[in-house]
Amino acid sequence: MRRRTIATSTVLLVCAATVLTACSDPGSGSASSTPAAQGSSTAASPAAPATPKGPFADRTGGQVFTDAVKADRQASSLRLKADIKDAKDGPTKLDLTMDAKGDCTGTIGAGKDAVALIKTGRTVFLRPAGHRTWTRTSTTSADGKDLASVCDLSGYLTDPGQDTAAAKGATTTVDGRPAMVLTEKDGDESYTLDVATSGRPYLLKMVTVGGDSPGTLAFSHFGEPVHAVAPPKSQVTAG
Repeated sequence: MRRRTIATSTVLLVCAATVLTACSDPGSGSASSTPAAQGSSTAASPAAPATPKGPFADRTGGQVFTDAVKADRQASSLRLKADIKDAKDGPTKLDLTMDAKGDCTGTIGAGKDAVALIKTGRTVFLRPAGHRTWTRTSTTSADGKDLASVCDLSGYLTDPGQDTAAAKGATTTVDGRPAMVLTEKDGDESYTLDVATSGRPYLLKMVTVGGDSPGTLAFSHFGEPVHAVAPPKSQVTAG
């Protein structure tokens, strides 16, 4: 599994938004067969294969992960909470609800460095922590384009294309939702991936340990309305 980091800069904040991609390891295996013993007039009938049991019994770990990424990418909306400690850009926190149209609302950063964000259509509104007024900008401006990419739901999860080497593990729950744990290691990075086992196989959580960008990504609120509404005009100033 490879991860890329997109640096999204504004006049208010430099934010690293983590993008997931899958490894190019398709994983191959060769079937082996045992010939019938020589000299025997009849070959023994092969035993019927056992019926797989449990969640995703007919899928490999890599296939489960690929299915999960596709499910998230196809969601009409979702909430992303991220807590990343990037070696270059420093700590980054995101809490954004976004939809497939590109509208979103939420916060980037934490504490006094947090910036509230609303994007509706081609307009973006920003409000730093502790401020009463919002700054308005357009997605056609340089800063607006960067902010629009932050609200691009599909940008966080790149189509994996091929299976990864993820291994299936135990079952767990994520915010009360049953899930299967997948694990994978790539160099000095280790990944734990929780995939929903009820309903659509959404990727619910990803934890990265080691590497340059350790941290957690959590996905939820799939298909729920995104209430990205422009603030009152009296609270807005032009950017």
